[in-house]
Amino acid sequence: MRKIIPLLLFLLLLGCVSYKPSEEKPQRNETVQPPTELACEDIANREESDRCFYNNAIMKNNLTACSFIFSDSLRDNCNLRFAIQLNDSTLCMRIVVDKTRDDCYHTLAPVMGVATCNKIENQTLRKQCRLELGDESVLCEELTDNFGFNLCMAEAKNDYSICANIQNRSLVDSCYFEFAKNKDNYSVCELPSSSGVRDECFRYFAALHSDSSLCRQISSNYSKYLCLTRITGNYSLCNELTDYLQRDSCIEVFATEKLNHSICQEITTNLYKDRCYTNIALKTMNPDICSNIICYECITDRDNCYYAVANVTLNISLCAKISEPFKKDNCHLEISKKARNPSFCSAIENSYTRNTCYSSIIYNEKYSISSCAGIIHQNWKDECYKQLAITTGNSSICDMITDQFVKNNCKKSV
Repeated sequence: MRKIIPLLLFLLLLGCVSYKPSEEKPQRNETVQPPTELACEDIANREESDRCFYNNAIMKNNLTACSFIFSDSLRDNCNLRFAIQLNDSTLCMRIVVDKTRDDCYHTLAPVMGVATCNKIENQTLRKQCRLELGDESVLCEELTDNFGFNLCMAEAKNDYSICANIQNRSLVDSCYFEFAKNKDNYSVCELPSSSGVRDECFRYFAALHSDSSLCRQISSNYSKYLCLTRITGNYSLCNELTDYLQRDSCIEVFATEKLNHSICQEITTNLYKDRCYTNIALKTMNPDICSNIICYECITDRDNCYYAVANVTLNISLCAKISEPFKKDNCHLEISKKARNPSFCSAIENSYTRNTCYSSIIYNEKYSISSCAGIIHQNWKDECYKQLAITTGNSSICDMITDQFVKNNCKKSV
């Protein structure tokens, strides 16, 4: 009995030490829970907290989260995204940075309308926004004169009634006319109170569209038939005018515009006929047309024709065709000065006019040495060489002088 008790105690002790319970293995389909995430408001780092709220707003479509962001730029970007996503321009008002807020309004304007452009603070961007949406009235705002502003507004809004707002009533008709031209709308031609402006308006559109029916809207008979001849190319329509002066003037204008001097002979009055030849001679620079002016009382008109063509072409030989001596001398004088050629002065008969011609060129103009050689009056020829030698600093030109005294004086002066 005494032996059993110690054995039992030994076994009991052994069992306590060696006993090891089996470990329970987790099932294969059991998930391990991640550590609990901190809420955005619990994040101590402000930058990380802002990023958390931003991501929360975007990923969960939570607009309210934008309001919890401390960073102005990040909060602005958050509100900008929702403003664009929701097409809600009121969200642009929450944006602090001016440029971002303007970009917000600019982006939404095509959807919300041109009124949204007016909320943009940057003047250049606001103007650009309005123009992009077709509001051309923005171009008028910088105009200071009343006429220009109202015409601009009328065209921008395509509303000719705005012309009535012009303070200077005499300019209202001009506004209608300009509006009609710029909008290519001839129906507006009926609005001006002045018959002259109405006629001018219809005449403009008749020519623009080659539409003779618009000529019929012109109240003045002369202007009406002049319009018809231009559109149809038939100058015989001028003969429908009962007033012979208007009829001749109509033919003259047509012939001049067509540069057809043969039509001038259809004119009955010498005044219009001669002017017809002269105008065409000038425009074509053809002096031969002047010879068609042949009536006895038309000599002055023919002289004027040659004179006018000579002035345009600088053809000195045309002056010789002029009958009246004073006009002929004046022709030589004018052409000589314009051509800066003193040799042309030699043909002038009046000595005073001739000397005036020589002196005005030799002492005041630049000319070539060859022009001195053509002078037939020796004293002026020598003076011509002398002045040219002095102005050019070329003493060798002095050797061309005939008078020895003048030659020596020339060499001393160079």
